[in-house]
Amino acid sequence: MNMLKYIPVSYTNATPEERAKICNGCGAKDGIKVPSTMYGLSIEKACQIHDWMFEEGTTLGDFWFANLMFFWNLTVIIVNKSNWLTMPFRMSRALKYFLAVALKGSKAYWANKSENELMHITIKGEFKNVQNNFD
Repeated sequence: MNMLKYIPVSYTNATPEERAKICNGCGAKDGIKVPSTMYGLSIEKACQIHDWMFEEGTTLGDFWFANLMFFWNLTVIIVNKSNWLTMPFRMSRALKYFLAVALKGSKAYWANKSENELMHITIKGEFKNVQNNFD
């Protein structure tokens, strides 16, 4: 199965240098770092896209959308690259990563922004089959 990944248009159009300024990998930029692999499978790109969406977002809706797309991208990587033995362990870890950012990520998200309760989503992106650029 080859599921599609969610990627913001601005991330796709950004240069590697622009991405490097924003994307710091898995874990908080100035906080706890977590592994960028799940039982031998790299999830680095999902973390980078999540970092990008946290930087780009401006509303509470964007916060939740970024977290949901993070879980979606983790799921896509796991489903596309796992077998029946590794998939349950990796999905369990993906759920923990999602819950961590959903429950504890608001401080990082709202850094240098004005908190608001707006639920509209401003992040523009698309679902793409970009095997070579994503995995």
